[in-house]
Amino acid sequence: MPAMTIDRSWLRIEEWLRESAPAAYAALPPAAGADVVRAAERACGVAFPGDVVASLRRHDGSGDGLLPGNYRLLSADEIAEEYVQWIRLDQRSVPEELRYWHSSWLPLVTDGCGDSLFVETARGEGFGRIGRHSHGDGGRFDNQLQYASLDALLSWAAQALADGSTTDLLDYVITVGEDGFPYWEDADAQGDEVPVVWDMKELKNRYGPP
Repeated sequence: MPAMTIDRSWLRIEEWLRESAPAAYAALPPAAGADVVRAAERACGVAFPGDVVASLRRHDGSGDGLLPGNYRLLSADEIAEEYVQWIRLDQRSVPEELRYWHSSWLPLVTDGCGDSLFVETARGEGFGRIGRHSHGDGGRFDNQLQYASLDALLSWAAQALADGSTTDLLDYVITVGEDGFPYWEDADAQGDEVPVVWDMKELKNRYGPP
């Protein structure tokens, strides 16, 4: 399926959130102003790909759990802040191909636990491609269609919300908590929980009163 435009993907995401996760819909950030985006580009010294700018001009980031894997989009200010932190790493003695972070990688998405997605900004065949960065292993590019660009990633996320499930590293299903926010769960783990029934009389006999 061809990727939708950024605005079309966001429209579908907004519609799903409004109907299924109203608290998350209400918490969506407003659009970033053009001056905010330009300031972030200046701070990074990098021109943002067009689909990144288009997404920021629709919503300046996103709430938690929007993307499968429970990732969220960073705001323009967060992108700049994280980029500056990454390029301050002293990697002068590390060969370019082995570096933990590259100056052409623009942080874009985070799971809040140390893993993230970034976009390639170096002009060439890979421009605009989405990569995955692990806090333990560094960055890599995968071949799944959803990582071809931010256009493709948001299109995939919109369809995943509509379907209620998707496959990436794991098979994910979407749930909405009592707080009105979405959360992606590992489909294979849903049936793994074994209910525990506490026999308080037996525990008291064995261990005595608390």
